[in-house]
Amino acid sequence: MTELPRRGGSTAVIAGFVAFLLAVGYLIASSVAKRTVEVYEPTPSGNAHPELVAGISDTVTIDAGDGKAWRFFDIDRGSLMTPPDTSGWDMAFRRFHIRAAGAMADAGQLAFADTPNPTLLKFETGSDGRDSSNAAIRRWYDYSMLTHLLEPNGHVFIVRTPEGRQAKLEVLSYYCRGLTPGCLTFRYEKLRDQ
Repeated sequence: MTELPRRGGSTAVIAGFVAFLLAVGYLIASSVAKRTVEVYEPTPSGNAHPELVAGISDTVTIDAGDGKAWRFFDIDRGSLMTPPDTSGWDMAFRRFHIRAAGAMADAGQLAFADTPNPTLLKFETGSDGRDSSNAAIRRWYDYSMLTHLLEPNGHVFIVRTPEGRQAKLEVLSYYCRGLTPGCLTFRYEKLRDQ
C-alpha cells in the first residue's frame, strides 16, 4: 500500500511565499509612495513678537534637530531663546519631544480657530525620564509606515505657563527644506485670562 504525501510541508512553503510577496509589495509601495509634507524655514533666534495679544496667532519654526540639546521658547515674548539665557522658558523642543515648563493638555482634534474650555481639560506636567516629554503632547504625530515621515495628528494643545497664562498650540510640521527632520513648526495663540 502506497502512502500519500503529507500536505503540511506545502502549506508552510505557500505561507512563506505569501509572506515574501507581501514584503516585496511593501518595499515597492514604500519606495514609490509620495514623500511630501509641509516644510518651513527655521525662525531666527530673538525674532520676537511681543505685541502678540490674545486672539492673534503666530507661527514659529524651531530647528530642534540636535538630539542632545533642547531649544527653548518663551510664549510671552514670542521668541526662541538661546543659551545660556534660557530662564523664563515656556516650552522646550528636542527632535520630536515637546515639553512645557508649566503644564499641557490635549484638547483633541479640532480646528485651530475653535478654543476649548481649558477648565474642562486634564493638564499634565512634564516628566524627566528617557524621553523627557509631556504626556499630553507625547503623541502629537502620526507615523507613516510607507513614507517613514512624522505628520501632525491635527490635535490642538493648551499650554499653561508657570505664571498661569495659557496659549493654544498646533503642530504644523516636523521638517525643514529637504525633509530635514527636527524642525518643529507650530502655530500658537495666547488665550484670554479666564
